Amino acid sequence: MIMAPLVDTDRGTLHLKGMENIKSDLINRGNGANKAVAIWLAVVGGLVAAMVIIGGITRVTGSGLSMVEWRPLLGWLPPLSEQEWHRVFKLYQNSPEYKYINTWMDLNAFKGIFWWEYIHRLWGRLIGIVFFLPFIFFLITKKIKRRLLSRICFLFVLGGLQGALGWWMVKSGLSSDPSVSQYRLATHLGMAFLIMGLLIWTILDLVGKRDMLGSRATVYHANTVTVLIFLTVIGGALVAGLKAGLVYNTFPLMGERMIPPDYFSVAPYWRNIFENVPAVQFNHRILAIITLLAIASLCVCSHFFCKNERLLRTIYVMTTLAILQFLLGVLTLVNFVPEGLAVAHQFIGLCLFGISVVISWGVSIPRDYSLNHANNI
Repeated sequence: MIMAPLVDTDRGTLHLKGMENIKSDLINRGNGANKAVAIWLAVVGGLVAAMVIIGGITRVTGSGLSMVEWRPLLGWLPPLSEQEWHRVFKLYQNSPEYKYINTWMDLNAFKGIFWWEYIHRLWGRLIGIVFFLPFIFFLITKKIKRRLLSRICFLFVLGGLQGALGWWMVKSGLSSDPSVSQYRLATHLGMAFLIMGLLIWTILDLVGKRDMLGSRATVYHANTVTVLIFLTVIGGALVAGLKAGLVYNTFPLMGERMIPPDYFSVAPYWRNIFENVPAVQFNHRILAIITLLAIASLCVCSHFFCKNERLLRTIYVMTTLAILQFLLGVLTLVNFVPEGLAVAHQFIGLCLFGISVVISWGVSIPRDYSLNHANNI
């Protein structure tokens, strides 16, 4: 007698297919949630990039010290009456910048510098809203992966800290010296770049695909390039804070020498790195040259050893941006820091740093590791 099978094979097959369909549906939903979160963070990243440009314009137009009061909750609206304009102008007239530099300024001229600083602060508030409201929605709907939740919360904390750092920077210029501290300016700009880098990294963790160039040494090389770009940006912030671009406006020599004769004019010696105008400019030049050489060497090595065309094209773009950034830096210097070139130099620096983060992320783990697959296990 032939025994009937204990399991209905047709039903079992249908059950397995049903389970596969459910799994596929869950994967698609997860990918959809990842894309939605990535789009949100990309919008925030675009606003941060615009903020860096607005900040650069505010800096080069001398607008940063025009608003001498910090009203984080009540400062949404600009002066709406002539009486209010006179009030804020009177506050500015009591500031060191007006007393020592801008005594010629009338109310109309004051409005010209006021608006850039107002837009700068308003844009920061806009970033906060665009970040916070979708964050609450994604949190309630559980669309943010648990492994990324702490990082996104950290981004929110950094955003709030950045606003406080901005006021901390402005406060340094409201003392007896009507100029912001180069240390605080470098901290403020450095934080903006760190936020941008973390945003890019998180977006790629959600929707990107990693590729390995072929050796651990290449990974270290790519990460070194990212660090060098960041350090060069910090060096540029020190130059801006000290207005060091307005001296030794020749290249490649500084006057008649490669190294300025007054490099060690400040005591103790370590302060020359941060406070001596010629030394700060020289250090920025050297960092820029070292960074360009590091990027060029990464490009050459990748050209011969990288098999991934997409990643190779990204490295070519970074190399092109690095050359453009170097030329912009030289042009800005020899033309005594015109506003347009200075802002363009800062913007290309942000783009260069962003694409270096993309490359560092792309080579950070072996190619056969699938992050999306790991999410779905």
